[in-house]
Amino acid sequence: METNPTKRKDIFLVDPRNIRVVDGFNVRRDFDLEELKEQIKSKGVLNPITVIAYKDENGMELYKLVDGERRYRATMLAISEGADIPFVPALKAPKDATVQDLYIEQMMRNEGKKFTELECAVMYRRFKEEFGYTQVQVADIFRKSPAFVSKCLSLLDLPQYLQDKIACGELSAKAAREIATSYSDSHDQVRAAKSAVRTAKSNGRATATNKEVQRALKDAKQGRVIADALRSIAAYLDGVPTIEVDRLIKSLDRCGTLHAAMKEYKSNNPV
Repeated sequence: METNPTKRKDIFLVDPRNIRVVDGFNVRRDFDLEELKEQIKSKGVLNPITVIAYKDENGMELYKLVDGERRYRATMLAISEGADIPFVPALKAPKDATVQDLYIEQMMRNEGKKFTELECAVMYRRFKEEFGYTQVQVADIFRKSPAFVSKCLSLLDLPQYLQDKIACGELSAKAAREIATSYSDSHDQVRAAKSAVRTAKSNGRATATNKEVQRALKDAKQGRVIADALRSIAAYLDGVPTIEVDRLIKSLDRCGTLHAAMKEYKSNNPV
């Protein structure tokens, strides 16, 4: 029985110094280079990057990066620290590839660090806004469920502070969605996120998760209860100019209810 010959794209070697990164082409925000840099120092770049060859005004062949920016960045960081890396393996992107094709390859050929939900959202929005795809079509192209695409895109509706904290890894996407579900006002969402991030850091955690968010929600609920209590106190005082807090707290401990405590307080402290 005859078999078809294996076909491979030609892998060639490129001087990484001749690679050019197009600003904004890559949706990745968190590159996390340290571990990969050390691997490259030890073993070199194992997986080829994808490039488009072109010539500059002097006729020198350069390479526009399509896929593999994290590997490229880690390589350049290793070189800056003295590593001898004259070449990295590369594949040429198809000559007839469209921008959409290159974007899809960027997402689908990813062989290293997974794209975060926020990074996916940026790409999905590109296809909707720049190329006119529906959400269902986007899901089909990237082999994801429509629900996943919708979940990712919802992150782009969050206040910029929350998006920035997700991007830098200080707030999990799940925690951010919990905040959005719990608060409709953007100022309250930011305040809750700041509280969660602050709590995580104080506990030695790099990323605020639902645990810290629930603590922030609890604190906010307690704050609302206290505020309501203070408003009730003001109403009960009915013109009393000052109040001794310690004495009122003792009355609350004894009486159990605000009404009884204020009644006792006012009888002991007539105007």
